[in-house]
Amino acid sequence: MKKGVLLSAVLCCMYGAVSAQSSIEFVPFAGYTFADKLNFSNSFGHLDAGLNYGGAFQFNFNRHLGLEIMYNHMDVPAEMYNYGSYPGDAPIYQTNAGLNYIMAGPVSSFPLPGSPVSLFFGADLGAAIFTPGPDDFSSNVKFAYGFQAGTNIYVDPKFAIRLSARLLGTAPSNSYYFGSWGDPGGFYFTEPSIVQFGFNVGFVIGLGKVLTQYNRQERVRQAPRPRKYYYY
Repeated sequence: MKKGVLLSAVLCCMYGAVSAQSSIEFVPFAGYTFADKLNFSNSFGHLDAGLNYGGAFQFNFNRHLGLEIMYNHMDVPAEMYNYGSYPGDAPIYQTNAGLNYIMAGPVSSFPLPGSPVSLFFGADLGAAIFTPGPDDFSSNVKFAYGFQAGTNIYVDPKFAIRLSARLLGTAPSNSYYFGSWGDPGGFYFTEPSIVQFGFNVGFVIGLGKVLTQYNRQERVRQAPRPRKYYYY
């Protein structure tokens, strides 16, 4: 009996969250980013897979459109190999890459009727900051783009669980430098594009006022006029 009451209370809270969303939301997140291969003119590089973390502020104009400002960071080993290398061969150059994305862009949301689930997708533009190791070039700030899609599962008008997939990348000739000054075997000036894909899990924390759901007003039907009867 107690379990049934508790389950009913949870379902009621989730149903109440269907018609509520904050005007300002803070979204901390963490996840996993897959590896990426970089093709140079006479060699190829490899950015290892690793964990990423960050956060975003989302300013919602209404329940279907918002603006996101996002930061994403990850530290991964980066290696360079000669073409023709076999698996297990030692890299000709190795360093540690810190990748920082600062992005902004629109987010479209699609709340499912009668459900605590809200689907969303968005696109971002911004800057990518690549920080090499201490013996490499200084940090490089480059143009970056991104796409995301996922779902928010609201358990409260101001709290939700977010599951998302995100793609972050840079245009060709706007990427990470391998090598160091004074090292003829490790200096490569070509700049291939970087494309990183990953999955994230986070929380949506409402900070602003709760947005009300738009309900179409039903047309009020007028009562039919009384019939008139004539007797002859």
